[in-house]
Amino acid sequence: MSEMIKQQRAESFVFVGEEALNLRYMPLRQGVVVRSHAVKENTNDEHVMFKEHVDYVVDYERGVISRTPNSRIPDWSLHPMYGIKRFDHTLYTDYSNQAYTVYAQYDYIAEHYEGEIDPAIASSILPQTLAKLQAGEQATYTVLGDSISTGGEASAEQWTFFSRLSRYLCEQYGSALGADVALVNRAIGGETSRGGLARIERDVIPTRPDLVTIGYGMNDQNVSARGQDSAIPLSQFVENIETMIKWLRDQTSCDIILVTPCSPNPDWKRTSGRTVDYAAALCELGVRYNVGVADTYAVWEAELAAGKTPESLLLNNINHPNDYGHELYLRAFLKLLHGR
Repeated sequence: MSEMIKQQRAESFVFVGEEALNLRYMPLRQGVVVRSHAVKENTNDEHVMFKEHVDYVVDYERGVISRTPNSRIPDWSLHPMYGIKRFDHTLYTDYSNQAYTVYAQYDYIAEHYEGEIDPAIASSILPQTLAKLQAGEQATYTVLGDSISTGGEASAEQWTFFSRLSRYLCEQYGSALGADVALVNRAIGGETSRGGLARIERDVIPTRPDLVTIGYGMNDQNVSARGQDSAIPLSQFVENIETMIKWLRDQTSCDIILVTPCSPNPDWKRTSGRTVDYAAALCELGVRYNVGVADTYAVWEAELAAGKTPESLLLNNINHPNDYGHELYLRAFLKLLHGR
């Protein structure tokens, strides 16, 4: 199979002492670059470019990276929640990983099929959206979901998964014709599928969407306030999402993509450990109703299996992806649209 050189642009890391962490891919050559922000344009704080052999070392044969003893890269072992199991984030003034997260850039060899697109598959999933873009018209993309769908914790709106997806669709299918995507965000932080269902007629239908992404499951699977079961039982979750699909099909002709949630920190007190069940339910609904499913959960689990740590992916250390995490959400959409 043919190969191609690709660039991993902003892979996130949270380092503990001098422990080595796996790079997601085997770096092609010397020159892994590590910086304090995902992109140079991030200027909310001082942007730091760390120095190889001074702040970090890379074992290019093994594909691992670690801090040096006197590194300027923050050491997560100094985080107040380091090593604590079943933690309750409400007991801490600052539970975020933001101050400890750094980003790496490097080249690697990828199999060529990563970049191939099947236009027929994309058109079958997004017939209305792509028809408008390919006609040089504006397509409306409405985002429905919880705090992840509001953009938490991306460093800027342009790095959220929905903004990345909007740009991709525009560039891939409509930019040459002057088409664009109008992004309408109707997501609410902390919401479950119950809340989304209650307001879909009021908040989503009037936007006259061509595409709606539905991103629930993270808060639904959380342990309830009573400390028992899930906030929204799985059977009720399925019914809620099913009813949303029916509402959209009855009231609009829009394309629909369900979005499975990423995995929360397994050490967080409120996670039920059943995210896999809620993700599987969304995949089953996708098959039943012939709608696309961006399976972020599968992409996320593959990252963890490859050696990424929850802390390296979750900026709030609980359930909100960092910039790289939002890139993983985009990859789930691309896997769907590319037919992989």
